[in-house]
Formats: sequence, structure tokens, C-alpha cells
Amino acid sequence: MNNYVFSKYNIFKTIKDTVVGLNLINKALFALDVEQYNILKTYEHRLNKLNDKYPILFSTMFKLGIIVDKQIDNNQQKQILLKNRLIVFSEKTFRLTINPTLNCNFSCWYCYETHTQKNMSKERVSAIIKYIEHLVKNLHIHHLDLGWFGGEPLLSYKTVMKELAVAAKNICDQNGVSFQSDITTNGYLIKPDMIPFFKEINMQSFQITLDGEKDIHNKIRIHRNKDFSYDKIVKNICLLATELRPKNLALRINFTQESFDGIDKIIESFPWNIRSNITIMLQQVWQDKNNKMFSVKEIDEARLKFENAGFNIDRNTILNLKGYTCYADLYYQAVINYDGRVFKCTARNFEKEKEDGILTNEGNIIWTNSLAMKTSNATFENRKCLDCKYLPVCSGPCSQKISNVKDPNDFEKYCYVLGIEQILDYIMTEFEKSDKTLAYLLDYR
Repeated sequence: MNNYVFSKYNIFKTIKDTVVGLNLINKALFALDVEQYNILKTYEHRLNKLNDKYPILFSTMFKLGIIVDKQIDNNQQKQILLKNRLIVFSEKTFRLTINPTLNCNFSCWYCYETHTQKNMSKERVSAIIKYIEHLVKNLHIHHLDLGWFGGEPLLSYKTVMKELAVAAKNICDQNGVSFQSDITTNGYLIKPDMIPFFKEINMQSFQITLDGEKDIHNKIRIHRNKDFSYDKIVKNICLLATELRPKNLALRINFTQESFDGIDKIIESFPWNIRSNITIMLQQVWQDKNNKMFSVKEIDEARLKFENAGFNIDRNTILNLKGYTCYADLYYQAVINYDGRVFKCTARNFEKEKEDGILTNEGNIIWTNSLAMKTSNATFENRKCLDCKYLPVCSGPCSQKISNVKDPNDFEKYCYVLGIEQILDYIMTEFEKSDKTLAYLLDYR
């Protein structure tokens, strides 16, 4: 009786006289010669015989997860689902994002938001503070991550951010809850006198954007007073890297077909001694993807230029190694707009019909049924995802995209399979070039 099977989550790629193998559960890459691979294929349906005749090969493949017990293979899908449900509902970190305003000091052509001059009121700030007290004292969260988004959140630095962030940290400190802040900002309004405040509220993560090298950026990112912005933003990033040194100082470089070839010119804008404090993120502007999608290889080669120049590199791809797709899929997460409307996602224009709830003056969020719809099922809990061999590294489209699927045929618009295939193919090719005998997907993120 054959008690073993090949895992349904195996991938093999033949490169010259080598076969690179990968099990997506264990996430281990390894190399076989073609003869060994052919032996494996010959005994694919007689794995007990393989164990008898080639015990070392069998044992190695078993340890790597290529060969599994039949019962384990049948349960792996359930284990992936259980891991997702535990993360989505059991994680006691609450990620609360605040949009103090949707107003902005720039008018970038690719921005999806509708800018308005309105700002968060004192009453709304008070309601958010009450909500944070509820999270800490009634939901008993272990950690609060307070994020700032917009618009440009630093436009509300004095009127909203200082009062709200200090109050939130004090509540957490008084109740033994750890606290951290993060911000997505265009970086233009950062000033030296903000550094002590950022330290006070444990501001550990920044995401600041450039739109290419200096000349291209200044054509795209013109301040509303017509000033060029590149030099000032770079100066402020250097200030943070020198005086604050947060855990994550992410420089996101948006690129298009026009700007991609010159993005490495950005390197010389930053002194050598601070580059290791800056993490580079490369992101193609989504409206530009209709013209040309850059390959994994092209983007990785651009990353390598920054890495060789002393920067940290963000290698996060659409490979999902954390067990869920997006922060907005987590139960303990909310985005509160300046007007008290509540959302789960920041990658939208915050229109009325897209809201997920409302914050009351008493500090409670009244959720619509959409929250239950978005979190009750895993984002991959559909037949196409569950049957997919890439399931261990893909949790399906995010809940926002799932909610857009009105017809089963629409699913193809949001499926990540093509991108995942390209990334894995590239990683396996790079592994073969390295002459390593063993590596892990995490090494290539």
C-alpha cells in the first residue's frame, strides 16, 4: 500500500542539466540533477518503492516536503485556512489609521483621491480618543499601531495630530499597551522641530514618495505654490535618517515608462553614511501598467543598483508569506476619515458609497454588514483559490477586490496567478545561478 504522495504544492523547473525544486508549504528551494528528478517522476505513484530502493533520496524529499503522508496532504488546505482565520481574528494588535484631512499641498496626476479643504473637528478628535479608550479597556488589545494618512496628514500636524497622538499614547502607557505610530506623507512639510514630537509618539515608520529623478519628479510633483519639491523632500528624508532613525524609513519611488531608466540617479541625492537607514520601495504607477508591465527581472535589477549603493531594499512582492493578503482584511483594523466615516481600505477615494461604518460622538464604530461579509470568509475561500497550487503563497485577492466580483468571470481580473508564476520562475532561475544547494523564499523577498 502506498502511504505517500507528492505534495500538491510542488513546483519544478528544469534549467540546463539541473532541476530546481520548491515546495510552497516548506518554502524551501533545492537543486537536483536530471537523473535524480527522473527517478522521482518514475516512482511518483509508487513512493513506498522509492523508499525501498532510494532511501536517501526519499528521506531528503520527505524532509523538504516534496513527499508527504497522504493524510497530511489532504489536511494542508485546512491548515492554511486555519492559519488565516487565527491571524485575522486572534491578532490583538489594532491598526488604526487616521485621515485628518483629504486636503493636499500637491496635485499629482495619478492620485486617486478627491481632495477637499475640510479638516477633522475637535469633536471628532474627542470621539476617536474615546474609541481608543474602548479598544484598550474593553477589547483589551495588546498593541496599538496609530497610522496617519490623507491627503497630506502633516497639514493637520498642529490641529489634530499632536493632540490625538499624545492622548492615544498616554492611554496605552497607562494601561500597559505598547504603542507605535506610522505615517504616509509626501515629506514636504517635515521640519526639524517635529523630531522631538516624533520621538515622543514613537513614530517608527515613514513612507515618503519620490516620482523619479530630480528633473522628472519636479515636472510631476509641483507644489501648489509652483515651487519645485525634490530637493526639499530629499533634505527632509536625510533629516529623518540622521536625527530620528526610525525602524522603517521607506522611500517609495513611483515610476512609469518615462521615468524608470533614470531612477538610479536618485542614489547620488543621498550621502553614503545615511543610505543604510533608508529602505527603497519601487512601485510602478498603476495607471501606467496599461502601457507596459515591467518584468520581475527589470525591477530586481533596479533594486540591486540601490542595494549595491548602500540602501536597504524592500523585496516584498505579491508572494504572500504572512498568511493573509492585506491589513484591511484583518478584523482589528479601521480607517477613520476626517468626517467620522469609517473604511477598511486606504487604497480608495473615500466616497460615500464605499464607507464601511460611522464613528459616533460617543466613540463607537457602527459597522455596516460589509464588515461581516469581508471577514467571515477567507479571501481565498472560493473554489478557484482552494484548488490552486499557489495557495500557500497567495491568500487570494484582497477583500476589497473580492467585493467587486459580481460575476465569477470577473475573478480573473483580480487573480494574482500570472504575477506569482513570473516571480517564482525568476527566483528559481536566480537560485540555480547561485550554486546553492538549499535556500528559502524568505531569502528572495
